[in-house]
Amino acid sequence: MKQKVYRVWLLSYLIVLLIPIVITMLVLMRSQSLLVGEVRRANDGLLDQVSQFMDNSLGDIQKLGTQLSYEPAVTAYLHREEFQSVGAKFHTKDMIKSFGTYTITNGNIWDYYVYLLDTDYALTTNTYMGADDLYTVFHKNSGISFEDWQQLVHASNAGQFLTLNGSAEEAENSLVYVQSLPLQEIRSAPATLLVMLNQERLKQSIDGFGLSSHGSVYVLNRDGVPIMATGEASGIPELPLGGMTGSRGYMTAEVGGEEATVSYVKSGKTGWTYISLVPESEYLAKVKMLRTLTYIALALCLFLGGLSAYLLNRRNYAPIRSMMDFVSSKVKANVKGMQNEYAVLQSFMTESAAFQDEANRRMKEQDGMLRSRFLLRLMKGRVDTNAALAQAFESYGLRFEEDRFAVMLLQVEDYSALFRSNQELDAEKKLQFVSHIVTNVAMDMAAGRCGVYFAESDGMIACLLNMRNKEAEAKTELMELAAELRSFLQDKFFMRLTIGLSDIHTMWSSIPRCYEEAEEALEYKLVLGASQVIAFEAIKKPKNELYYPLDAERQLINLMASGDYEGASDVLQRILMTNFSEGTLSIQVGKLLMFEVVGTMLKAVEQFQLTTNEIRVEKTAFIKKITDCETFAEMEAEIVALLREVCDYLQQKKKSHNADLKNEVVDYVLDNLTDMNISLTSISLEFGINPSYLSRFFKEQTGENLVDFINKRRIEKVKGHLEASEEPIGAIAEQCGFASSQSLIRVFKKYEGVTPGQFRQNTSVQAYPH
Repeated sequence: MKQKVYRVWLLSYLIVLLIPIVITMLVLMRSQSLLVGEVRRANDGLLDQVSQFMDNSLGDIQKLGTQLSYEPAVTAYLHREEFQSVGAKFHTKDMIKSFGTYTITNGNIWDYYVYLLDTDYALTTNTYMGADDLYTVFHKNSGISFEDWQQLVHASNAGQFLTLNGSAEEAENSLVYVQSLPLQEIRSAPATLLVMLNQERLKQSIDGFGLSSHGSVYVLNRDGVPIMATGEASGIPELPLGGMTGSRGYMTAEVGGEEATVSYVKSGKTGWTYISLVPESEYLAKVKMLRTLTYIALALCLFLGGLSAYLLNRRNYAPIRSMMDFVSSKVKANVKGMQNEYAVLQSFMTESAAFQDEANRRMKEQDGMLRSRFLLRLMKGRVDTNAALAQAFESYGLRFEEDRFAVMLLQVEDYSALFRSNQELDAEKKLQFVSHIVTNVAMDMAAGRCGVYFAESDGMIACLLNMRNKEAEAKTELMELAAELRSFLQDKFFMRLTIGLSDIHTMWSSIPRCYEEAEEALEYKLVLGASQVIAFEAIKKPKNELYYPLDAERQLINLMASGDYEGASDVLQRILMTNFSEGTLSIQVGKLLMFEVVGTMLKAVEQFQLTTNEIRVEKTAFIKKITDCETFAEMEAEIVALLREVCDYLQQKKKSHNADLKNEVVDYVLDNLTDMNISLTSISLEFGINPSYLSRFFKEQTGENLVDFINKRRIEKVKGHLEASEEPIGAIAEQCGFASSQSLIRVFKKYEGVTPGQFRQNTSVQAYPH
């Protein structure tokens, strides 16, 4: 077989080697970007400092112009009418002396003067001279002609900085600040202030920020005119000044045949622009050095890493070569058709592991089945308690630390909520899953309290418990364990289960007795109900007395016959509570009681001759449900349900009979209204009913008594005769069932409030009004 793994390993090593190299390259590119960004931010920061410094310096000079404009002494002097008198000369001397103090306090001012427009004389910080001398002393070498200078000082100016030579090239006293004095009279100002800035000092201050150490710094006024330059100042015309539209920016440009980095910041106060121009070779020197060092390091990594990968791969493959020589002849599959050396080794190990797993699985299954059967035989007393029993315990892994034993039987009543309705699992797998959950939870809960071993017995889970504490404490601990187990499985896994507990006994020989007690306790589920813990101690002395007297049975049947569900239910509950409240009823007596009650119910149904299809179906279903019940509580629920069904049916039947009787009595009365002998007694005789019952029955059904009903219907008939005819009252009385006209008048006035004659008169008036 070709050495495929060898080649794959070597390629893997090389890939692993290339990963950090690629990452390093990416980091290098990112680092270069970060470093360039840091350099740019540092450069912008320095430009901001230059801008702030220049703004402050220029602001101080502007403050000088403002201060002179609003200084009363200066204003008074400028508005003098003549300057040649002795007083004027002394005044001029004082003004010159005061001007000197402003120069001293501001080191960025080289000198300044106030030019008087009317006299063409100027006050400097130390003398008073004419225009010609002033130009010669201050501006002859500034690059501006006398005529241009005269035009500058005679013009109105709100205050601006400019260069007299019109460029950033350095000249004597070329950077000046010009402002008319006073500002409040700018259009007719009598004088002009001209401040000459100390360019050398300003350049030194800007150089101190370090921007011009490897390049140049240019200062442009708000009109884009160069004011000052530091460092190797050149190339201003070549810069893309038109692209500097924002408040700050960054660009690259070719200046003097060399790529350069240009940063600029515009001042928000003065509107000046500060430009830093650094050759790219200087700007990215550190970045280039980092790149060179990284390339050298990467080359070394590739060489040394590749050599190491080859040597390590050769050494690491040696064991695989040895194993291949060993297993090639032992693999059953075709070695030549396999993908690589690992496939051969995997095939060999898979075959070996499968053989071992199968052997272990069979042994484990046999051990588990043998252990479960042994435990079940032990609990059912089918194992001899001799000397060989201890060896059997050891061989099955049963270790009993104490000689106190108890058995707990768990019967799972319902586990349907644990599985989804659409989950496709057969009943056997579901039972195995439920058993696995129960045993694991019980084992976890019993840890630290007692030893526990499990076996399956007739659809139940039998737990043999080896109690560690003494008997009194062990009983409490056993009840707590059972209660916690039932509650946990019900809350977390939605299982309903009943648990039977035995008493605690000593010695191995008592284990079968424990099992019998737990089994008997579980049987009492029929009496006490499902989904609870039943301890044998609670049922040791069951009650064997049955209370079900003949009078109670007759009373129950009579109440059912009358349809009185509430009364019948009370009697039934009294019978059951009397039997179940005082002590635990034995299973045999309990079954006898429930079947007696069931027999009573069935006899009552037969006695009432309820032969409708509904009741017959209910009877058949009732018998089936009773036989399927697992507890007395379920039986009681079914009995109460049948009781409700029978009583409701009889009550409905009774209501139907009453409605028919009421309709017959009403029809009889309406048919015999003209019979003056009709009365409560005659009607009761007609229907064979007691007069008192008939009166009460009619009142309940119609809401009025029978005599009032007869009289009201007769009066209605009389009113019809009075309205439709002129017959005498006596004749109408005879036709409507009254014995005499007096009897009619008395009854008519009782119900209508007027006599028949008055009623007829009122009716006639309404019919024929005058």
